[in-house]
Amino acid sequence: MISRTPAAPNTTGAEALVDANAATGTIAGTVQSIFQYRELLKHLVLKDLKLKYRGSWLGFVWSLVNPLVMLIVYVVAFKYILGVRGEGFVFLLLLAILAWTFFSSSLSMSAGGIVDNGALIKTVAFPRAVLPIASIFFNLAQYLLTAAVFIPLMLLLHRTPPSVPMLLFPVFLLLQVALTVGIGLALATGTTFFRDIRHFLEIALSVMFWTTPIIYDFNTISSPWQWLVLFSPLSSYVLAYQRIFFYGEWPGVAVSIIAVAYALVALSAGVALFSRYEREFSEQL
Repeated sequence: MISRTPAAPNTTGAEALVDANAATGTIAGTVQSIFQYRELLKHLVLKDLKLKYRGSWLGFVWSLVNPLVMLIVYVVAFKYILGVRGEGFVFLLLLAILAWTFFSSSLSMSAGGIVDNGALIKTVAFPRAVLPIASIFFNLAQYLLTAAVFIPLMLLLHRTPPSVPMLLFPVFLLLQVALTVGIGLALATGTTFFRDIRHFLEIALSVMFWTTPIIYDFNTISSPWQWLVLFSPLSSYVLAYQRIFFYGEWPGVAVSIIAVAYALVALSAGVALFSRYEREFSEQL
């Protein structure tokens, strides 16, 4: 994916190398360059998926192992050891774990999207944003494959009939992807200049895990604390999935507004920040 300008008589090959993305430096330019290189993005995602399961007997089945093990551990710990026996607790837990795994894994991988590919960035011309976004789409592909197996199974086991609100799943998933891409681009940019951000991210994700209704039911929280939990970045999306799949209800005005606001602000800020400092990446690697 290297683009070269017609070489002048005294121009060397290295000087003729043009970074199509470095010529933009704007939000519109970054978005346009990503769209133009969508085939490269697709190739990177497929490559990572093939490498992940190459030489494995079980293949995709391994993507089901992690959420399944987490689910079993939490069920045993909370339902049988701590005595938390709420109706449908396992289903609520599953919906939250799947969304959280996609979010946390995407951020952890996208944070190193630039610094981990220094040699590639210095030698090949392509939109730099493709790298962290490819990591996010790779995790999105695994999330969709896993959800396609677990969610219908849980609906069947809990005898939950299909309902109209479930049609909103793609909408909230798209909003979550926008949120994740925005944060991922910001983290990739920040990590290029400050490597400590990766260590800070581990702590931030640990805190966010407990402020997101994953291992507890949002409805059991006292009113003063509900708003605090609701404004945790991933809470609105987790609550939306739980309400449309488990309760068969519409997500609600507050949840919907917060989900849309977080997605738009994060995506806009992330793309703007990445575009602003993109030209300086090579100097920092």
